[in-house]
Amino acid sequence: MIKKVSIAVLVLLSSSLAQPWLYEFGNSVGTYNTSNTTDTSFLPQPIISGGEDFIRMSNGGGGSFNLENQVISFGALSYLRIVAPTSGSVNKFSIFDYQPSQVFTLRFNIRLGAMDGSALGASSGKWYLFAGDGVQYSNGNGFTGSQTFLGLEWIFGSSGSIVTNFRIGSTWTLLAGSPFSQGTDYLVEIAGNNSASTINYFYGSSQSVAQNKFDIWVNGLLVGDDIGKASLPDLANLDSWMFYGESSVENVANIFLDNFEYSNQIEYSLPVELTSFLGFVNNDSIILNWQTATEVNNYGFEIERSTPLDPLFRGEVEGVWQKIGFVNGNGNSNSPKSYSFIDDKVSSGSFYYRLKQIDNNGQFEYSKTIDVSFIKPDAFVLEQNYPNPFNPTTVIRYTIPATPLSFGEGLGVRLKVYDVLGNEIATLVNEHQQPGTYEVEFNADKLSSGVYYYQFKAGSLIGTKKMILIQ
Repeated sequence: MIKKVSIAVLVLLSSSLAQPWLYEFGNSVGTYNTSNTTDTSFLPQPIISGGEDFIRMSNGGGGSFNLENQVISFGALSYLRIVAPTSGSVNKFSIFDYQPSQVFTLRFNIRLGAMDGSALGASSGKWYLFAGDGVQYSNGNGFTGSQTFLGLEWIFGSSGSIVTNFRIGSTWTLLAGSPFSQGTDYLVEIAGNNSASTINYFYGSSQSVAQNKFDIWVNGLLVGDDIGKASLPDLANLDSWMFYGESSVENVANIFLDNFEYSNQIEYSLPVELTSFLGFVNNDSIILNWQTATEVNNYGFEIERSTPLDPLFRGEVEGVWQKIGFVNGNGNSNSPKSYSFIDDKVSSGSFYYRLKQIDNNGQFEYSKTIDVSFIKPDAFVLEQNYPNPFNPTTVIRYTIPATPLSFGEGLGVRLKVYDVLGNEIATLVNEHQQPGTYEVEFNADKLSSGVYYYQFKAGSLIGTKKMILIQ
């Protein structure tokens, strides 16, 4: 996804079964809260070979599973919000039995807090993340240490605090640095290694994860390096992960989850670095050029165009964005790549453009917006005055097209200003003019604040626009 940040790429443990999976929640909404039940149909089904989904409701203490579509701003489209029960009987969500391996990566967006996503009022409860192998990932029973390679614990406290622990052997140990708090969005990335060898990878610089250890990154920072595993036997395969909530007085502890990527190798798909995005006019079209420094997992770029709905807000994007084209990306690249797109479907005016960079897994991010003004040589244009609102002077610009009627003596041009009642206030132009672009300054120092209109007439050409005077 497009970010002007350092590139972080975790690569690779070769495996004939190596495969990444993406798991998201689509755009559906709903709630599941039937006490003491399990379900495999409430949530979307993982893609082929990506395992099975599973949820379990506690047998006491309430809580719920909630698919919400941007009730708060989090993730993409719908996300999963799970409420912890009041008792030790847990609510849990898992993906289990994907293609196994002795290593794994897991990447996801998370927020911890109250039901509105804030850090207000969620002062008790626990949420866990476990990864490993065994029946605990697909049944209604409690936690089993021998089936756990990775264990993370988030304990809710007062004033929006979160205490984060990891499980080493059978003991919970504080994760130093307190990388989490309530009401904040985090990107968590984990590289786990239950093999007999150290695995090297690259994340901004050369990294490694030792045998029987895992690394954890939070928002691009390594907050846990070579953390010891729990009690899963050495060399055992890993094929499941789950989130597990309990013991929240008045059901205040919520966990928000979305945008899962997981794999049975150590690898990640991370940002495309966009270094430039420019637009310029070439004859009767607009050319867009952009360049990337590096790319990972880049499917390509959708090109989107918009015009402002209200010209009074010059320079702000207010219009409706439309897809006008697509350019394929280069997938993975560690050298600069250049791209170009020609927009020849425009008439005269000002246009806004942006790029929608799309990863192979469907995730996307938008570039900055650029503004390109364009006048076709055969088009009449009456532009919005600038600045607008103004005090007390403003400039009006217009273009007379090259047509058979406009040669010789030119066209008789009139440019007048009117108030809101239709009374003529001023005549700015009243003469014959040849084809070309003209600018006229209007000084309104003797007028009162308010709305005025300027009207252009030349032969059969006519245009009217609104302007605002603020004295």
